[in-house]
Amino acid sequence: MKLEDKKRMAAKAFAAFFILMAAAGGLSRAAASMTVPIADTQKYQSGRLNLNLTGTAVVETKEENLVSLVKEQRVLSTARIGTQVEQGDVLLQYDTQYLQKAIEEKQAEVKKLELSLEQARLQGEPQERVAAADSAARDLDLANQSLAQAQSDYDQAFSDSQNAQSQAQSNYDNGLAAAARTKEESYNQAQELETQAQELEAQGETENAQSLYAEAESLRQEADQTYEAAASQAQSEYEAAVSQAQASLEEAEASLNAQTQSQAQAQNAYTSAQEEDAAAAANDQKTQAESSYNQQSIQVDLDLAKKELSDLEKLQQSNGQVTASKAGVVTGMNVQTGGITDDSSYLLLGTGGLQIKGSLQTQDLEKVEAEDTVEISVSGQGKKIQGKVTQVGAGGDGQLAEAGSSSGTSEESQDMAGYFYADIEERAASWGTQVSYSIDKQSGSSYEMLIPLGAVREDAQGTYCLIAESRETVLGTEYRAARVNITVEDKDSTQAAVTGNLGKDDLIISGSTKDITEGDKVRLRDE
Repeated sequence: MKLEDKKRMAAKAFAAFFILMAAAGGLSRAAASMTVPIADTQKYQSGRLNLNLTGTAVVETKEENLVSLVKEQRVLSTARIGTQVEQGDVLLQYDTQYLQKAIEEKQAEVKKLELSLEQARLQGEPQERVAAADSAARDLDLANQSLAQAQSDYDQAFSDSQNAQSQAQSNYDNGLAAAARTKEESYNQAQELETQAQELEAQGETENAQSLYAEAESLRQEADQTYEAAASQAQSEYEAAVSQAQASLEEAEASLNAQTQSQAQAQNAYTSAQEEDAAAAANDQKTQAESSYNQQSIQVDLDLAKKELSDLEKLQQSNGQVTASKAGVVTGMNVQTGGITDDSSYLLLGTGGLQIKGSLQTQDLEKVEAEDTVEISVSGQGKKIQGKVTQVGAGGDGQLAEAGSSSGTSEESQDMAGYFYADIEERAASWGTQVSYSIDKQSGSSYEMLIPLGAVREDAQGTYCLIAESRETVLGTEYRAARVNITVEDKDSTQAAVTGNLGKDDLIISGSTKDITEGDKVRLRDE
């Protein structure tokens, strides 16, 4: 076979092969169109979310005033909670007979307190008494005078004793000197007689001499006896004088000691009397202080009783009626007909117009701002009313626990994080009514990535979306679902603001004809 014939046969074989492959590809694509899901895709966009916040609210008054109630009074009738009242309308009626009895009892209490106050004043006055120190001072003065006199008497007795002893000594010395002189004279006479006797003896007159010797000896003996008697007498007189002087001094000393002791006793008595007077004065001062405190305490009770009596009398003048100081709504009370009021009894009057208090979830708390328009639906009324947000605050409210939000899911409805107030027109709704609200606004922030809300998926690994990722195959370009993890920052009813690794040209799968999971082959709707 020629070479050209062989080339022509090879060309025909290749052509037949390509025709067969094209036919197989067509059949394959036709089969895929029957089994591969068609996906709706779009790229992310930037912009703002359209927020629609909904939920429930309660109609309240703007202000709530506490109406004072008189304690220990019987309630004859009260306005019901929710009653609309005008200024001067009766909110509560007391039992006037019970009130009259209370006035009489309070008048008696005031009288008793006034008597107790006067009694306390009298008890606080100091008692009349003679100071013990005055009498003791007089006794001490007399004791001091007696002591001074006794001291003077002692000093005089001491001086007299000294003088008496000196005189006795002088008398004694003089007596001895006189006796000595007399003795000496007698001895001189005896000496003269002996001299004469010697002369006579020398003359031989012995007998006369002996007589003179005997006379001289007798004279000496008599002189000795006289001297001894005089000395003894002088000694006796000296001792008697000294003894008497000492006795007088001892007597004066004993008197001085006695007066000294008496003066010490008088001084002690005076000191004790001063202490007694000081203690009595302190007791008087203490009694006066106690009386003053008692008077002040009674005066406080008396002032309170007089004020309570005045309140009761004013209440009696108003026929036992408690009236509204301004127009409003009775919003609360803890008293009932036939009950007795106490310190905890109260009645609340709502005034200042009406407003609603709506609940907000955590994700909605920062979305609501003052001056936002609120559309309010009142159950049973066909029309809707509008209000303006005046205040937004954090914190849950048990009354609004069932309020909804933009999502409307049961889980989110439990996540109450705050509230808002919005003014409404007078009589647009009744106080205490539960209403529905709706706030439509754009988000305050502009977001870089906005994707369809239907594209957001969630599993055990977190939040994600699927993109259609293209791949080149022998049969041509095909698309498979790929996972991209994202974080949802915010959302509205149609879109979600997200962050994640999404590219500008990524085709985000927002819907499909069949369920799609990661790795599934998909066809684009516009393909």
